[in-house]
Amino acid sequence: MSQIIMARAPVRNADLGGWRDTRLFASGKVLNMAIRMYTYVSLVPQPGGGFRLESHDIAESEYIRNLRTMEYAGALGLLKAAIGSSRTRGGLKLIVRSEAPPASGLGSSAALAVATLGALYRRQGRHFLPSQIAAQAQRLETEFLRLECGVQDQLASAFGGINFIEVNYPNARVTPVPISDAMLCDLETSMLVVYTGKSHFSSNTHKTVIANFQARLPRVLRAFDGLDTTAEMGLEALMAEDLRRYAEALNVNWRYQKDLDATITTPRVNDLEREARKNGCLGFKLNGAGAGGTAVLICARNTQRKVLAAIEKTFPEMQAYRAKIDIGRCQGLQVWAERE
Repeated sequence: MSQIIMARAPVRNADLGGWRDTRLFASGKVLNMAIRMYTYVSLVPQPGGGFRLESHDIAESEYIRNLRTMEYAGALGLLKAAIGSSRTRGGLKLIVRSEAPPASGLGSSAALAVATLGALYRRQGRHFLPSQIAAQAQRLETEFLRLECGVQDQLASAFGGINFIEVNYPNARVTPVPISDAMLCDLETSMLVVYTGKSHFSSNTHKTVIANFQARLPRVLRAFDGLDTTAEMGLEALMAEDLRRYAEALNVNWRYQKDLDATITTPRVNDLEREARKNGCLGFKLNGAGAGGTAVLICARNTQRKVLAAIEKTFPEMQAYRAKIDIGRCQGLQVWAERE
């Protein structure tokens, strides 16, 4: 009886200090959390050799007969990079799907890379630490696909939970944040993740912001310095069980984030922020590089439903989710097997 290997990895949310985990800086600090919105990978044996790649999210598939002729391009490029880097033998179907919206700014490509490598290595009988899987997943994007990519997203997907990350690019030290049960409940009853209805493609935003940085624009340099303070602000707030201080850390990050380039926010995102704050939102920022994708909101106690209703009424193109944190048993990358 053949064996099907399954893997899942969560996406990253509420990144404080983003950009400080990239090649632009020798060091930086990031605080983020993984949420229960997963990318799934299935490895199914198939006769005849080669590889069949299927993405249920974009309704695309491709057959690859020989690794030596494979090109790391197209919508399935990350899957190809994972196969190539792990030197996987053929006779395999890879099926992927994600619970995150497309181009959401939640690090879904990192979750895909982490889950795919975890599944492929399980098939080979190889074992790696979460930090090793994360580092290999990040290299898929930077070395195989030649994309701009930091290190925090892969670490969030591999470790799960809430993490304070000290970066010496491309290396990082991950410290899990041991928040209290009360703070965890506070976060989950106040947090919303809102898909703005506009897809976000981080590599394009990265190029624009990097050009601003290389031009040494004073506003951009000040913003990058400021971003390096927000992770510790958020960490102290979580440890002190202070929801308002944590929300303010998001606000500070968002102000610095918008100073990096005018395209990071949009008129519709600004409308969303105003409406949410009018109904009880305390903290707001776009996830990841910005320019669309998702926003993370922290609502005052007992206002989450009111904020959610206002968003649903005013912004029909948007989708709001009550976010739950990927923490506890089975957090981070999970790999298992079942008989076909």
